[in-house]
Amino acid sequence: MEISQLAIGVVIGILVGAVLLWLLDRRHQKVIKKLVESRRKIERQRTQAVNDLFALRAEVEDGSYQHAPEPQTSSTASDPRMIAEMANLRSLIARADGALTSARRKRDQHEAEIARLRSMLEETHGENVINFRPPDRPGGTLKNENLAL
Repeated sequence: MEISQLAIGVVIGILVGAVLLWLLDRRHQKVIKKLVESRRKIERQRTQAVNDLFALRAEVEDGSYQHAPEPQTSSTASDPRMIAEMANLRSLIARADGALTSARRKRDQHEAEIARLRSMLEETHGENVINFRPPDRPGGTLKNENLAL
């Protein structure tokens, strides 16, 4: 009698635990879905801000940008949503500009590294060099005489 009650208790515990885990998983999936949607929305906003920034820069560089006077309506100047949205757009543009500057700096570093490696390769042109190109590409055979130890 004692063992059967213990077995029933274990089965009930397992069932209750499974139901609680299922509910926890559903809650977790909802949170993940909200986070993914939020990330997509932020990415769309960032892309739009970067596109607007590039368009504005192109207009300024072409000289076709006309500085329009800002409208001084009382509804726009005092609307807190509009002010918050403008601040948000300015911060997005600033972050996009920083990311663009960082990407350009990294590109320049990579190009300098590629140029350095190419110059090293040209210096060792007559020596044994390991060639990792696949054999189907021109000059891409990997032979024992190309290996330098």
